[in-house]
Amino acid sequence: MRLWLYCLGGLLYDWLVYVAWTVIPIRAEELKATHTQLGLLPAVSTLVYTISCLLMGRLADRAPKSLMARLGCAGAALSCLVVGRVDTLAGLFLAAPLLALSGSIFWPTVQGAIGNETEPARMERAIGLFNVLWSIGKGLGFLTAGWMTGHLGPRYALWSAAAAGLAILLFYPWSEGRSAGGRDPQRSPEHAVFRALGYVANFFAFGLGATFQIHFFHFLNEENLGTMMDRKTFFGVFLGAVFMAQTATFLAMRRGNRWAYRRAPLFSTQLLLAASAAALALARDDRLILALSPLVGIGLGFSYASSIYYSLHGPAEHGKYSGIHEAVLGSGNIVFPLLGGMLADALRDARAPYLLAAAGMIAAVGIEEAVYRSRSRS
Repeated sequence: MRLWLYCLGGLLYDWLVYVAWTVIPIRAEELKATHTQLGLLPAVSTLVYTISCLLMGRLADRAPKSLMARLGCAGAALSCLVVGRVDTLAGLFLAAPLLALSGSIFWPTVQGAIGNETEPARMERAIGLFNVLWSIGKGLGFLTAGWMTGHLGPRYALWSAAAAGLAILLFYPWSEGRSAGGRDPQRSPEHAVFRALGYVANFFAFGLGATFQIHFFHFLNEENLGTMMDRKTFFGVFLGAVFMAQTATFLAMRRGNRWAYRRAPLFSTQLLLAASAAALALARDDRLILALSPLVGIGLGFSYASSIYYSLHGPAEHGKYSGIHEAVLGSGNIVFPLLGGMLADALRDARAPYLLAAAGMIAAVGIEEAVYRSRSRS
């Protein structure tokens, strides 16, 4: 039952976050943000997130987890209300990091609790359930926020998100769960190597996903791409389709661990991501874009699931390694939207961020193979 409560909290929290991060780039576009400013928005907030995750991950192994999780939820609800009140770009740049700071408290705490309370033999299913539910929350966040923002206005969407944060406070467990104990089988150098590969994959993949979250609405406008529905709704539907496919990937991976500690599936899904991002950047048909979106979701799902699985399936310091996992994905969230925005402004080409992210995924496979060979020889 405790595992289900943690997972339900992850669903509502990610719904909250991605309602807010659907509204933020739309508001920034309305406030005439440039490509570079759009890239800076997640960079500034995620810099806070990345640094704080490293600290909060270690703290999560020592402090009362129920208290830390509640602090993260309360902070996220307050952040949504603040985002709803600002009406300048400067205000958005001040409000978004508050949401990031709250997430850096919540996520390592919840993931650390799952790792601590789950027996190693059941870790695949526990992590799979957690991934499925938070990913549903993320996809629903984009889907509902696009519609609410287009039809009801951004403040209504943000008020709903804040209410979700407060709801988690009511059902999240107050007591601390027991440690699962048992023998930890994942101590070999081979498993440590794959933890590093998972981090590299997640850095580049999460950067690619963040590029679509931040720049895609601007891409639709600047390229004057006709869509089957209004652009705000299409933006939400596209991202919703990506993250629903990611959810299906998590569900498939939960049914077994034959994919774990193997390079071929990890590398092939990253190359799939690269091809999909490049094709989406060059597409001029909205139906083709929607058809390609599930492929992006599959690649994102595999990279993320590999990283969190390798982080929690072996190490005893679950909060510490989940904090590193979150910091790594946060770093990708900084680098690629920012560099992609700067490149788009320099080249005056709205496709540049996606082509850069595609090239990054190809580079990631090369880096991972080099790391694997280097660690194997040592």
